Amino acid sequence: VDMNRKADFETYLHRIGRTGRFGRKGLAINLVDGRRSLEMVKEIEKHFGKKILKLSTDDAEEIEKAVG
Repeated sequence: VDMNRKADFETYLHRIGRTGRFGRKGLAINLVDGRRSLEMVKEIEKHFGKKILKLSTDDAEEIEKAVG
């Protein structure tokens, strides 16, 4: 979030990029706690043209597969 409470795309990209380094795969998890943070995730998806996969917190197996 920048000073205007908008999604900070460059910072997001930098932090996500740090999850997979030196040719290794990485995993980034976005925690969404309400309407505003969900809107930011949607802004990020639109900006980068990439779908961010929603994982159900009720399904541990789904999360394990994503991390796997």
